[in-house]
Amino acid sequence: MRNILVTGASGGIGTALVNHVQSLGWRPFQVDVHGGDWSADLGVPEQRTLLCERIARSCDVLDAVVCCAGVAPPVDPEKIVSVNFFGVAGFLGRLLPLLQASASPRVVVVTSIASVHPVDAALMDLCLAGDELRARERAMQTGALAYASSKAALARWVRRTAISSGWADRGVLLNGIAPGTIKTAMAQPLLSTGEGRDKLARATPLAVADYAEPADIAPLLAFLASADARFIVGQIPFVDGGSEVLLRGEAPV
Repeated sequence: MRNILVTGASGGIGTALVNHVQSLGWRPFQVDVHGGDWSADLGVPEQRTLLCERIARSCDVLDAVVCCAGVAPPVDPEKIVSVNFFGVAGFLGRLLPLLQASASPRVVVVTSIASVHPVDAALMDLCLAGDELRARERAMQTGALAYASSKAALARWVRRTAISSGWADRGVLLNGIAPGTIKTAMAQPLLSTGEGRDKLARATPLAVADYAEPADIAPLLAFLASADARFIVGQIPFVDGGSEVLLRGEAPV
């Protein structure tokens, strides 16, 4: 049996992943602000610390961690940065000892198609420097750019961290995925109106007929979290129905 920790487990992609890995016979440990095996707000540093302590007391080994927790507007920009970036980057490193105890440890982070949208470079730099206080202050100044900036910084963090000491060299393979618009509660306010769908069509154009359901994303997450994903390191495939290609063109990134 494979032990997998899933954040954001009580909704959307997180719930779909929990259901999928249960069908594979894995044991999912669920983390969410609304409950689960452990309840925590990953946007609050003290709760991250307490969560890691509780996990360490309960588990000797983690085979995989998948970070699905995230927030978007109209949530305050400072909260967006704390959850989307620091709720991952400020959390995962503390779980490395449990991951290193596994024979095939994997970590997967959910970024976003928004990572290719306009961003605030200063906010990204503060995130990557680990300065949460100043990043929150900058996010309040950048406003609408906070979401894309948090996800772009997270994508860069994945690539930087995946090859750093204690990760791939110890067998802990870190990757991400970048979903496009998914039919979740987060997207529902836009999907429910014609004006909203027009806005989405401009921001995340589709080459396929419709937006994905959370269950369409879960199998890729499960594969990247599995022992079969042996030589994938620091990669972030887009799972977006063609949005990234339509936005950036045919040249490979």
